[in-house]
Amino acid sequence: NHPKCIRAHNDIGYTYMALGKVDEAIVEFEAAKAIQNNDVVKNNLGFGALVKGDMAKAEGYFTSMTAATPESKWGLGVIAITKGEYDKAVNLFGTEPCFNLALALVLKGDLNKAKATLDSMKDLCKCGKPSYLKAVVGARLDDKNYMIAGLKEAIGFKADWKAYAKTDIEFAKYFNDDAFKALVQ
Repeated sequence: NHPKCIRAHNDIGYTYMALGKVDEAIVEFEAAKAIQNNDVVKNNLGFGALVKGDMAKAEGYFTSMTAATPESKWGLGVIAITKGEYDKAVNLFGTEPCFNLALALVLKGDLNKAKATLDSMKDLCKCGKPSYLKAVVGARLDDKNYMIAGLKEAIGFKADWKAYAKTDIEFAKYFNDDAFKALVQ
């Protein structure tokens, strides 16, 4: 109804993103950009590119914003992880507990902070990734109970984690452990 309304195109693009229709979302964000190339549009296009796996394009959008937002910093944090810039990623993610912050902390070797981050997450993704990361942290900290609890939780969300854990080198020292074997069988 309002083809020259930037908010309409942004809202439609957001809806497409929520539905997993990234290409359609990008078309709407581009239409919004044609009306006004502002930070909201750049942020949205950045996330469209990020989901598509175009890290360079996503980074370009995020860094071209006149003012960084928590969302654009989060996007840049994801990009920093892919570049192996874990300290930078941790700083960009800030203090709000999330899977990517915990992942960056694990990758930089700060397992205790990663554990604290994972434990303070309010809602765990039903995909099981945060729970599986708990299991990895537990294994690296030689905390069998934490590892088993995390793995059990991950498998509860998604049974596919059994097959993955069964051969994951992170759990090599537990391959012959009865509790571990019972979980992954």
